[in-house]
Amino acid sequence: MYSSKQKMALMNSEMMFLFVVLIISLSISCYEVGARNINGTPTKSQETMDSDFECVGIYKQPSLKHPLLKNHKIQHRPSFARDIVMDRFKIRRCPLGSVPIHRRKVRQQINITSKSQLQHFHQYSQSNPGHHFATLDTTQATTYHGASAKITIYNLTLQQNQYSMSQIWLQNGPPSELNVIKVGSGVDPGYYGDTQTRITGFWTVDNFQKTGCINYNAHCSGFVQVDPNVFLGAAISPTSVIGSRSQQFFSPFLVKQDQNTGHWWLSAHDNKSGYLNIGYWPKEILTHLNQGASLVRFGGETFTPPNNMNSPPMGSGMLPQTHFGSSAYMSNLELFDSNYNSISVEPEFVTKNVDTNSNCYDLLYNGDQGSVFQQAFLFGGPGGQCGV
Repeated sequence: MYSSKQKMALMNSEMMFLFVVLIISLSISCYEVGARNINGTPTKSQETMDSDFECVGIYKQPSLKHPLLKNHKIQHRPSFARDIVMDRFKIRRCPLGSVPIHRRKVRQQINITSKSQLQHFHQYSQSNPGHHFATLDTTQATTYHGASAKITIYNLTLQQNQYSMSQIWLQNGPPSELNVIKVGSGVDPGYYGDTQTRITGFWTVDNFQKTGCINYNAHCSGFVQVDPNVFLGAAISPTSVIGSRSQQFFSPFLVKQDQNTGHWWLSAHDNKSGYLNIGYWPKEILTHLNQGASLVRFGGETFTPPNNMNSPPMGSGMLPQTHFGSSAYMSNLELFDSNYNSISVEPEFVTKNVDTNSNCYDLLYNGDQGSVFQQAFLFGGPGGQCGV
């Protein structure tokens, strides 16, 4: 269990949620907005124009180019979202009837669907050297229809062609037909051309052999964008400061299957504010996840090319410690069971899964931390010589 001081630090971080989501959602608007810091005193923040996106008609977005989505009717909000928070955004990124999509710079253009590019998103280190993870995995033989967690946001310095992600992922199917959806935050200089921390999403229906891609853009179909402000690939700011209890920022991510349509929705969710529904992966493109997930994982994932012996940092870049001021953490872990009901993660039904030595990455799970933070764990590490 964590001390009262440690829990107080986490309570302070709770107050950062709306501020983080607000900055994400308005990061391209050229205007000043009055915000409040954790002490309630007004502060001014000026956002600059973000050139990483373009607005397209909602029915002209790349996802609908997928052959299985030729006659797809867009679902504008999930049936499970009783409350929405989109109305609080006074300025839209895109005009009515259009949505933002990530636009990659010319020098970054690559064939995302090629096998060589998909391989570095592969899930298993044994068949993909340079890939590592530290996760908390479910162990029950049951069906899940979603998961959610609050993920601390850190910024990391990585080399070209490395990536480091903090995410939730769900999967189903045999290895050759493995369906995977991953959502969270991450740094990927090779893909984005910078080291900003961004909202990320991955999907595949054959274990990243021939299908699927990261986020979505003109070269990537599958994810249907509906929110006019927040999109996959959007930069997240501010980020947490190691050692500062007052500057711990997080984003709550929810990925859940809609019971009525079967689509898998990505939302930012807060119990006090409701849902911000970013978009969804349609059931039509999924071959096993359309029936639910057999495994849910929470944690970190990194990759470095095989010719680079040093793995990148994960989480905050610090190994898990006994307090939240230095190590990255995920809190308020929830699952959605076979009846689509929200249930808390239970220690007896999850297991720690770290595929390298504890000097590179590790995970510290101490179970329930009370009514505010519920199930929580710390994870990450500096990387370095982590083996295959």
